[in-house]
Amino acid sequence: MSVTPQDVKAVIEKYIAAWTNNDRALLLSIFAEDASWVDPVGTPAFVGHEGIAKFWDFAHQDTSRSLTPVPHQIIACANEGILRFTMQVRLKGENKGLDLSVVDHFVINPQGKIQSAKAFWDETCVAAPEGMELFIPDIDEAYQ
Repeated sequence: MSVTPQDVKAVIEKYIAAWTNNDRALLLSIFAEDASWVDPVGTPAFVGHEGIAKFWDFAHQDTSRSLTPVPHQIIACANEGILRFTMQVRLKGENKGLDLSVVDHFVINPQGKIQSAKAFWDETCVAAPEGMELFIPDIDEAYQ
């Protein structure tokens, strides 16, 4: 199968939908079995469905935590794509939150699955939502 920019956009839209709808099964279904996900770049990769599920479970470990992606731009060229978005993390009842500005880079394999995902963000991308205390998750917990 030849992957088109339209295919790439469709996969990225499913990625957004998985986070928006808290749908772990959908997220795993769009990744190749041997995919790698680095979030953020410079940290160890989460590899395969097991690793990607581990990252998802880390992000959703606290049931009072909501994660809502706010997409700003999708760019698709050949079999690669960029998603520029803000991940809004909120801790219900604690008046804590995080607005994380992220650029994700995806490579889609010939089967239409994400083969590689890399999230680009650093400390300059972190902001407290207005009127809330800043919440910073400990990414090291995702590797335990």
